[in-house]
Amino acid sequence: MVSFIFSLKKFRFCGEGDCPDWVLAEIISTLSNLSIENLEKLSDLVAARICGGTFEESGIKLLTSTLTNEGKTAVACIHFMLINAARYNCTESIFGEEIQQLGLPKEHAAAMCSVLQKRSGSIRQKLIDKAFRINELQCVRNVTSSGETPANCATLELKISQELVEGLPKDTTHIVNLERSQMIALLEELKVCRDVMDKYENKN
Repeated sequence: MVSFIFSLKKFRFCGEGDCPDWVLAEIISTLSNLSIENLEKLSDLVAARICGGTFEESGIKLLTSTLTNEGKTAVACIHFMLINAARYNCTESIFGEEIQQLGLPKEHAAAMCSVLQKRSGSIRQKLIDKAFRINELQCVRNVTSSGETPANCATLELKISQELVEGLPKDTTHIVNLERSQMIALLEELKVCRDVMDKYENKN
């Protein structure tokens, strides 16, 4: 019933859309149960990570030691709230009012607003810098091994930056096997894409 009522309301920090049910559940069951100080520190660590800082896993685990899932869902919820509040240019006052309407106590909301006020400009700039980049490919390395790679295939190591894993951004590594004919075709297509992008850059 609660989620149905909130589905009728639109929220500025959600882009004038509905608040996802999982965010509502986390606000009520998790964020509200953190101490005000820990919520503010946790929100600041998440904001720093959004802005390109290191992921302080030990600090996050310490702040969320009373929660289940090592605080992963809490971090994912805060990440969603701060990213969207900055993306939709939601003021601290409106953000505070809306998350209180969703069940976050007033003092807890004030703590999150303090972090948003301090970090919103940096988060917004990071979003601009990262526009159109999802799971950014950092590098590709040929790790073909005569003893392990299947015949007529090549083994590539792909390093991905900020891939979302269980709601948390992490740097990941993936190993894939490609048939050599497919790899040659892929290389040719990538060359065509590069030429097209070069043409647009030269026009600018």
